[in-house]
Amino acid sequence: MNRYLTVTLFINLASCISTEQPKLADKSGQVQLKTHFYNLEGKQTFTDILRVWYKDSMAIEEIHKTKTVTDTANLTTVSYPVILYRYIDLRSKTLYDYKNLSDTAKVINKAVLPDSLMEDYGWSFYSEKAYRVKEKPEELSDTVIKNITYKRVKFNFPRDDPKENFLIGYYRCDNKGNLFSLEKSYSKKINCTMVKFYDFKAGESMPYASIEVDFVSDTLSGEELKIFDAWEQNARLNPVDR
Repeated sequence: MNRYLTVTLFINLASCISTEQPKLADKSGQVQLKTHFYNLEGKQTFTDILRVWYKDSMAIEEIHKTKTVTDTANLTTVSYPVILYRYIDLRSKTLYDYKNLSDTAKVINKAVLPDSLMEDYGWSFYSEKAYRVKEKPEELSDTVIKNITYKRVKFNFPRDDPKENFLIGYYRCDNKGNLFSLEKSYSKKINCTMVKFYDFKAGESMPYASIEVDFVSDTLSGEELKIFDAWEQNARLNPVDR
């Protein structure tokens, strides 16, 4: 499978939602899903950031597209225009799309969270099946980054060909952000959260891509809380047809 395709499609994958009443980690705050690509020297050549605000069993994702423009002087500019903001309610298993991040914004689309893939937009962080570590990973030595200890493993996802690539996953085991783990199966076995993985081509010492979860904040601003309250009310008043 094309590894570039795997990394860039990672945030679009969803799967069946648990029948339990899920609750988001740390009650409220913001996380960012960061995708990086690197050149042969390990220098970042591209970065994409998907922002997620969360509160209890609700989340809002900022969905954007990447726009690249090269002018007559051969200078390239990259911008990330926002397409919409997606409100996800894990209790009712529904989603609502808004054009703006505002408590007065109007709903432009609503739907049931799909049983399989959320194929159009976003990061299906709640998925239990989208990505799982293939078989038993190879345990590597722990590492400490900014006073946080990470367990490391070498692994593949089920669709990967070990002859073509391998990944190095980083797990933190301080009970931080379990729901936002980049994979669920092995994370649950060791009671840790995969917050980052690097993707390597077989035989290469430098990664060509990585994905990481950055825990930006454990709180929301007054304005952000106001938006959650308004959109939660909108969902109650405008239930999704099933």
